[in-house]
Amino acid sequence: MGFGGSAQSMITILKNNEKMRSQRSKRKSFVGSYTSVKLEFPNTATEIDLKKIEDRLQRENKQLRLKRMLVFGFLFSILITLIIIYI
Repeated sequence: MGFGGSAQSMITILKNNEKMRSQRSKRKSFVGSYTSVKLEFPNTATEIDLKKIEDRLQRENKQLRLKRMLVFGFLFSILITLIIIYI
């Protein structure tokens, strides 16, 4: 039973991966640990700044909703017009 080149290539790749896996466990990737380090992000925004950001985001979301509704209404009216014309 003869195996083609692709089957032999697959067997060779699997063997090489096995060898690399055993070598990888012997090496240490990091010496030390970062679990004891605490990340701190200073909050420099005041309540007024946060309120301004919240208001701006609400305004932008309202405008986006309005634009979506207008586009949907326009497309829906075109669809209804086409249905009425061809029926």
